Amino acid sequence: MKQLATKMQNFKIILLLVLLPGFSSASDKKDPDSGKLFNSTEPIELILQMDMKMVLNDKSKEPQYSAAFLIQNLGKDKIQTFNIKVKARGRTRRINDICEFPPLKLNFEKKSTKNTVFEGQDKIKMVTHCQESEDYQNYALLEYLAYKTYNKITDYSYRVRLVNVTYKDVKQNYPDIEKTGFIIEDDDLLAQRIGGMPTDKRIWSQDSCNQKALDIFSLFQFMIGNTDWWINTRHNVDIINLNNDELIPIPFDFDCAGIINTPYAMPSPKLPITYVKDRFFKGSCKTIDSYDKTIEMFNQKKSSILTMLESADFLDKRDRKISQKYIEKFYNIINDPEEFTAYLNQTCDLYNHPPGHDPTEK
Repeated sequence: MKQLATKMQNFKIILLLVLLPGFSSASDKKDPDSGKLFNSTEPIELILQMDMKMVLNDKSKEPQYSAAFLIQNLGKDKIQTFNIKVKARGRTRRINDICEFPPLKLNFEKKSTKNTVFEGQDKIKMVTHCQESEDYQNYALLEYLAYKTYNKITDYSYRVRLVNVTYKDVKQNYPDIEKTGFIIEDDDLLAQRIGGMPTDKRIWSQDSCNQKALDIFSLFQFMIGNTDWWINTRHNVDIINLNNDELIPIPFDFDCAGIINTPYAMPSPKLPITYVKDRFFKGSCKTIDSYDKTIEMFNQKKSSILTMLESADFLDKRDRKISQKYIEKFYNIINDPEEFTAYLNQTCDLYNHPPGHDPTEK
């Protein structure tokens, strides 16, 4: 630990004297984005120095934090520095050797974030590039856009922000890695924003959730072709208990969605689909007219969603077009009563009608 601290201190000096000559620290100045981490779409420029071997190779059930050093480039020769802790996180991507570079969790000292873009933050999830290839970089960017799409549909969603990160190994055993990822709003802060609290309360049926929120949640998952979620067991779903005791499902982790189409994504063998880009509606078994208001609301969001995808110039043009076509197909389905009814009937047949029962649940 002492050796790590010494190396980090040396790295600070190099940055101050070589990389950013003439810089002035912003630690005593009010950052214009202070306390508004997710109120901007501008990527944050970061350098993260850590013990890469310790972090990247941690396959344990409960990964351990290790000391790290984070530098934010504010532009105009200004930087902001943070002593933080970092660890690998996630299950599928980390434990199953899918990712050479797993998702991370950054642990800040709250007092050190005052008057910075990270003000009020404690622990932040970061989605990384997973593997070195350009395809995997695009998968991360597409997942970011999935979160942004849900932001456009409802405030009951995790906010995200792009980060351009240079990863440096404190022991200099790994080459520098420059990739784009994104950070995700903390669940406590999301709950505070929407007027509730995270809850581990046992949910016996997905229909125990607020029905409007559940229908929006389910139709969104259908939109992006994601079946990798189970509300009862909290698989890729958080539950926020609003102050009026309404339960709100909040989705996360969309890397197995059809709109992203990662090589490792596959539907549950219990579903009547074999290709991840095929859609299956996992919402409640109800008549089509029960979804009329939700469909109307989604139709109102169509233009802004497609415009966002079109203007996402950080993504390859081909991937943008594929994503737009995938979303347009969704709108064709929900606005064709006969076709959408067929999806609902497929759902009801599989569920065999018990309210909220999900036979695909793990």
